[in-house]
Amino acid sequence: MAQAAVNIEIITRFEHAFRAGDQATIDTLCDPGLVDHNSAPDEAPTLAGFKQKVAGFKAIFPDLREELQDIIASGDTVATRWVVTGSLQQEFMGIPASGQAVTVEGMNFYRLKEGRVTDIWTQFDGVAMMQQLGAIPA
Repeated sequence: MAQAAVNIEIITRFEHAFRAGDQATIDTLCDPGLVDHNSAPDEAPTLAGFKQKVAGFKAIFPDLREELQDIIASGDTVATRWVVTGSLQQEFMGIPASGQAVTVEGMNFYRLKEGRVTDIWTQFDGVAMMQQLGAIPA
């Protein structure tokens, strides 16, 4: 199997584990030295910090579902474009939870080394998410 196809399979598994909060699969697929390039100022940009963020999102949006729209690979890099849906079930950034539904589009870029994720970059439509949660006007 070509390396691009192998990397796409790894990242497809990773994306599903990420959204499901599957910590064991995340451990299996990530390099111990993982760098999360989008960690918040109060989060460590490490594998442990990333797993903490994943657990937090799973608690806040327990019904989170992902539709993987696109996935492409070139060399050691894989890019995904996705849409996630879920409902707010715990307070988030001062926003009280009342089951508000959200649909958010975004993209991830991943770097892999020896079949494991070493770097993650994420971009998503945070303004649309905050509008849907009622935190800012539409």
